[in-house]
Amino acid sequence: MAHQGPPDWMQAFMAQQQQQMAAQQQQMQALREQQQAQVQGLQNALAQTNEAVLALQRPAPTQTEGTPESPPAPTPVPESTDTGIRRTKPILPNPPKFDGSRNEYEGWRSLIKDKIEVDGEVIGSNRNQFIYVASRLDGKGLQSALTFISVNRDTPGASASKILKYLDDVFGDRHKTQRAVESLRTMKQSSKEAFSAFLPRFEKALADAGGMAWPDEVKRSHLDGALAFELRRLAIMMPIAATYGDYVSELLRVSDLYRATMKHAPKGPSAGHRGDDDSMDWEPTRAAAAAPKGGQKKRARWVSQEEIDKRRQAGSCLRCSSPDHYVADCELLPPRRPTGSRTDPNHSPGTRQARPTRSNPGAAPKKTTAAKAKVEEAEEEKEDEEYDSSVEELN
Repeated sequence: MAHQGPPDWMQAFMAQQQQQMAAQQQQMQALREQQQAQVQGLQNALAQTNEAVLALQRPAPTQTEGTPESPPAPTPVPESTDTGIRRTKPILPNPPKFDGSRNEYEGWRSLIKDKIEVDGEVIGSNRNQFIYVASRLDGKGLQSALTFISVNRDTPGASASKILKYLDDVFGDRHKTQRAVESLRTMKQSSKEAFSAFLPRFEKALADAGGMAWPDEVKRSHLDGALAFELRRLAIMMPIAATYGDYVSELLRVSDLYRATMKHAPKGPSAGHRGDDDSMDWEPTRAAAAAPKGGQKKRARWVSQEEIDKRRQAGSCLRCSSPDHYVADCELLPPRRPTGSRTDPNHSPGTRQARPTRSNPGAAPKKTTAAKAKVEEAEEEKEDEEYDSSVEELN
C-alpha cells in the first residue's frame, strides 16, 4: 500500500498558517522601516543643526560696508559691553540623555532647562532648541516622544518649552505639589534628629509646595510647627529675626550649641536624690501603698458572716450586694479584715484596732516606716487571699 501524504484539510491549514506568518513578517518589517526612517530624519535634523552651529562659529565681520576704517590700534572693548557680537561657544556641557526613568526626570529636566537658558543663543532658533531637547532623549524616553517629535518638529510653534511640556505630561509627577503640601503639614522633627539634618527635608517640601515665594511669616510658621519640642522651647528665648533666612541661621546656631552642651552633660544621679537614711521622706505612706494602682477601683467594705449569708440566699454579689452580677465579675476589690476581728468577737466590722506595742526591753529594735509598710502590705494581701477563698467555698 503506497504511503499517502497529509490530508487536504491539513495541507490547507498549514498553507493558511504560512500566509499569516508571512503577513506578520511583512508588517514587522514595515514597522522597522518606519522607525528607521523616523530615526534617520532626527539624525538628519541634528546634522543640520550642527552645520548651522559650525556656520555660526565662523568669524563674522565686525564692520559693515560704508563704515570708516578703525584706527590701527583700536582700544579693546570690555566683555561686559554689549557689542552685538553673538556668542558661539557654549558655557554648560551637554546634559546626559534621558532614558525614560521617572525617578531621574526631575534632575534631567533641571539640567536641560539650564542648558537652554544659558546656551540657547548658541543652539539657535526655537526649532533648533526643540531638536536639541529631542536629541537628549534615548531608549524609552525617545520611543515615548517619537511620534510627538515627528509631528511637531517642523511646525511654527516648535520650541524647547513645547517639548518639555509634553515630557512633563508623560514623565512628570502631576500630584507633586499636593503631596508636598500634605508632607509640609504633617512633617515633624525627631527629638534625636539634628536641625541641620532636618532643614534640607523641610526646605525641599517647602519648595515642592511652591512655598519659597511665600511671606517670611508664613514660612516661619510652618517651620515652627515642625520643630522638635526642645528646640521650639529654645527658640522662644531667641532674639526676633528680621527675615526667614536670619531665623534659620539662628536656629542652626542654637541647635548646634544645645547638642554640644548635652553631649558633655553629666549622666550621674541628680543632686536631689536621697539615700536610705532619708527613706521617710520618699517612701509611700501606708495609705498610699495600700491604694490600688491608677486610683480607678475601690475596695469593698468588710461585712459580717450573716450579711454574706443573706447575699448568698438572695443571689446577689457577695462582695457589694449588687443583684446585677456575681462576685467573680465585681469591680470592687476584696475587703480587708479589720485588725483584731479574728480574736475579738465583740469587735465591730469596719474598724481597725491599734497593734500592741512591744514592752519587752530586750526586744528587737523598732522597724523603720518602710519596713512596717511592707509587712502590713504583705499581711493585707494574705487576708485578701483568705477572703477570696472563703467566698469561693460559700459559692
